[in-house]
Amino acid sequence: MMIRLRQASAPLALVPLALAIIASGCGSSNSSNLPTTPTPNIVTETFNGTIVQGQTAVFNFTITNSGYTLLAGYTSISPASVTALGLGIGNWDSGSQTCSLNVTQNDSSHSGSTAISGTAGSGNFCVRVYDAGNVPADTTATFTIQVQHY
Repeated sequence: MMIRLRQASAPLALVPLALAIIASGCGSSNSSNLPTTPTPNIVTETFNGTIVQGQTAVFNFTITNSGYTLLAGYTSISPASVTALGLGIGNWDSGSQTCSLNVTQNDSSHSGSTAISGTAGSGNFCVRVYDAGNVPADTTATFTIQVQHY
C-alpha cells in the first residue's frame, strides 16, 4: 500500500514568511508595556492645640488610599519645660466622636522627630495628644503635629 502525500496549496517558500509574521505577535512580555498604577499624592495634615497636665486633645482625619506609609510627629512643643508628649493613632468613631488608641502610640514623643511610622489601611482615624507625665503642674503645653498619609 502506498501513502500519498498531498501537496500544500501554498508554495513552500512562503512558509517561513508566514511563521515570521505569526511569531512577531508572540514576542516576550516587556514590563514597560504593562499598565502601572501611579502612587497617590501625599497628604500632609497639620493640627495645633494645647493641653494641661493629665489632659488629651483629639484630631480626626481620613485615609483614602490603603497600603501606604503613615507618619506622625510633633513639629513643635512648648514651653521648653515640656520635654515630650504622648502621641497615638487610633480609629475614629464618628458616631460617638471618640478616638480609641488601638493602632499605635508613643508615650515619649519629642518635637522634630517622627513619633509614629507604619503602613495604614483606609478609613477614619484619629491622632490623640496626651500628657504621659511630662506636663508640669500649672503649665499649658502648646503643640503642632503633622500627619502624613496617602
